[in-house]
Amino acid sequence: MRRGLALLAAAGVVLGATGCTLGRPEDPVVLTGAQLPALSNVAAGDVVAFRHLQDWEQVPVQVDERKQVNFQTVYNNAVSANFTTTVYADPGTFTGADSNGNVDSDDEVVFMAKDVAPEAPADAGDPAGVVPGSGVKVRVRSTVGGNDHDGWIYLFKRSGNLDPGAGRHYVDYDFNLLSGAYKTTYNLTDGPNPENSTISTPYYVDHFSDRWLNDQIKIKAGDASQADVLDRAKATLGPGVCGRSEDTFDDAEGAFIANKVGPVRAIRSYIGANSGPLTERDHIFYEQREDIRTSLRVHPVPGPWDFFDYSAAASGMTYRNNLNTGGVTIDGNPDTPVDGKLSWESVDGPQGGLSMVHTLSTDIAGLNVTSHYLDDSTPGTGAETQCTGDAQAFGESGPWVNSTMPNTDPRTTPFNSLSSTRTIYFEAPGQADGAARAAQANNAFTFTVQTFP
Repeated sequence: MRRGLALLAAAGVVLGATGCTLGRPEDPVVLTGAQLPALSNVAAGDVVAFRHLQDWEQVPVQVDERKQVNFQTVYNNAVSANFTTTVYADPGTFTGADSNGNVDSDDEVVFMAKDVAPEAPADAGDPAGVVPGSGVKVRVRSTVGGNDHDGWIYLFKRSGNLDPGAGRHYVDYDFNLLSGAYKTTYNLTDGPNPENSTISTPYYVDHFSDRWLNDQIKIKAGDASQADVLDRAKATLGPGVCGRSEDTFDDAEGAFIANKVGPVRAIRSYIGANSGPLTERDHIFYEQREDIRTSLRVHPVPGPWDFFDYSAAASGMTYRNNLNTGGVTIDGNPDTPVDGKLSWESVDGPQGGLSMVHTLSTDIAGLNVTSHYLDDSTPGTGAETQCTGDAQAFGESGPWVNSTMPNTDPRTTPFNSLSSTRTIYFEAPGQADGAARAAQANNAFTFTVQTFP
């Protein structure tokens, strides 16, 4: 961990000369419209961002509109799902566009930490192409490693045709539904709904073959081999319990809340997991990071196991977690790492590295939050059963709630809540550092917002 934090601190010093003063270039900075009331009369598409080095320099910014919606609407009334919550707006799905096109209180304004810079001088004036006097000055503070690092970014209303992306696009997302247009061909009541969807950045390639079917990860960072190291991202109700899985989720009811991409990030948000039609998963893709957020909303069930099963191409990579820092080699031969509550995991090798941070938020007391690991190219039956994907287990691992869950479906009272986040950093070979990334992901930026000048 000390090595990772030292690297972050060093990055802050080195990058400060060129702009980034926070030492966390992989991380996004996300503010809500409620934190930026001066933008409430600005159309979401008219927000532009600048930093100041020797002069003003435009940087990418993205405004993702959100709205309250009843999931009946998301399902186009094809499924009984009477529940209202705040989600990402998308005119390309039945969720629809936000009725307020300005930056309202629940919208998200996002830019990258690498694009902040030192504070602009008081006499800098306004950059060209913006409405004079429309500026908002945002100070961003990071305290990773016990040291404060500050950076500034400036948001304005554009006066002409400035591109909010500043001519850059950090993430490409090609949502390719094989049946055709989403609104006219997606089967909301009875899947599967095959896809060939790809997310690509300079650091990784991610692939989906159906709503829940994430079946490829290629790491491109550094001199990674770019082998496809993932068999599948899997979900079952415990090791070897095959009655429910990502395949059965895709084979039942389901819908997309949003599929959208902008200059800073891409969003893939969907609902529907068998008898949990309100269960929601959001994938938020950044240039070198992915956030996977899951909200469980279902009747009482055995606790879920949410895990990655790697492919044979991951052979030779080293698996580590916060309970097994010495690591084991992924090679299809059984190992017995200690099970327990995971705060981070990593895999690393010539194929590249994944550093993964886990957080769980729940009001359910007494849960047995643990983990499970299996590395066996010829797995047996019982807990070793491979419910989906190929017939092999290469370093399959991830958090497991080994408890019977109470009701989490808000349509029935009483109900509890449970949500989880897996934050993935895509790393160059030899650079995976789960402890350092946990320090980043679990240490939120703080903000001070003022009008400018």
